[in-house]
Amino acid sequence: MKRFLSQSFIVLILVLASVRGNDGPAIDHDQIDKLFSQWDKPESPGCAVGIYHNGVIVFQNGYGSANLDYGKPITPETVFYIGSVSKQFTAAAIALLADRGDIALNDDIRKYIPELPEYERPISVQDLIFHTSGLRDLYALMTIADVDVAGVISIDEKLDLIRRQKDLNFLPGDEYVYSNSGYTLMAILVERVSGESLREFTRRNIFEPLGMDNTHFHDNRHEVVRNRALSYQPDSENKFRLSYLANFEGVGPGGLYTTVGDLFLWDQNYYDNRLEHSPDFNEIMHTKGVLTSGDTLDYAFGLRFDEYKGLHTIGHGGSFMGFRAHYDRIPDQNYAHVILCNLGSINPGDISRQIMDVYFREKIEKNLHEFTGVYTNADFDVSCHIIIKDGELYITDHEQFEGVVHYADMDTFRRGGWEIEFIRNDRNEVRGFLVNTTRARNIYFERK
Repeated sequence: MKRFLSQSFIVLILVLASVRGNDGPAIDHDQIDKLFSQWDKPESPGCAVGIYHNGVIVFQNGYGSANLDYGKPITPETVFYIGSVSKQFTAAAIALLADRGDIALNDDIRKYIPELPEYERPISVQDLIFHTSGLRDLYALMTIADVDVAGVISIDEKLDLIRRQKDLNFLPGDEYVYSNSGYTLMAILVERVSGESLREFTRRNIFEPLGMDNTHFHDNRHEVVRNRALSYQPDSENKFRLSYLANFEGVGPGGLYTTVGDLFLWDQNYYDNRLEHSPDFNEIMHTKGVLTSGDTLDYAFGLRFDEYKGLHTIGHGGSFMGFRAHYDRIPDQNYAHVILCNLGSINPGDISRQIMDVYFREKIEKNLHEFTGVYTNADFDVSCHIIIKDGELYITDHEQFEGVVHYADMDTFRRGGWEIEFIRNDRNEVRGFLVNTTRARNIYFERK
């Protein structure tokens, strides 16, 4: 199996390794390759993957074809459309403007886009960022208006669709509901404040300073993009149909083209900010939204905070017209990976977790150990034993529940149609779990 490593990346890796080193776990290349094996053939679309640890690209490879017409293979240099992973770059433009004092995050958006209706409560710039604006989603509006989402539609036409909405889903700040309308308006805001398009502003202020030479917001559908992947959808067994978004040129909610190598440079900036005139850039980017109720969201500037088997992650996914992307960071491990795909049936979010299972197997098993033990239910006089088996929690000594318990969310696992939610005491120790199903809830098992 061929791995593609350009000369420039080899030099970069050697330089960074000499400066920072890499004392992380040894990567199992074969196990990573296995995750992509079903697409690793010339007649299939596939993915590019990059894994970054301690300032080094520890793994990068391509699987499948970027263009089935010519059988052009995917490599780490292949340029992909990354869908909503783009949002953090749109948010980054807003963060730069805010850090430089050109805008305030609590400004009424009508200060910059007065065409919008005057709602009962003003929509702030940060409401757009955190999806708390209440604005109805642009792509939902386009569908209802019988406008082709992947067609040629100008930014002015999109703004017109948004501004014609006299009502909101909710009062700004009261709820979180993901909305592409907000990020469309952010692209307009950047242009009106800076005098440059989102593409030009990010090129000059982000991509060029960081050396991201293969990254741009695609606002010209006629433009030729060297090494670009086309996207596909399954058509029939072992067949594919083209799903390439040839006419689409919307930027803000999406629109970014990039590579796994360029995203490494972006990822490193989260540890050591190199963007001029923006000393608080990283702090702003990691600021979470807060609702009017006082509840803090798990969403920051185009970045979602999450947890997986004790690993605290920050990332985002993207999906559009056959392109799929996922970016996950584990900051306290100085680790990240990115998966860029050109086949709509691939779920890079699932693969992202599988990569973490491979790379952090020992740490995950250590994290899962706090859930192991014997648990009993006094009402039924039954017990079960939870152990770790093949890197997963596993129930024994209970015939109905015997088997792997799959991770679902923080302290929550699933076994078939049953949900197992672990309960902690005041010292954050696991003291038991609740079993829930549709017709039987809150059945408590106490840890012995």
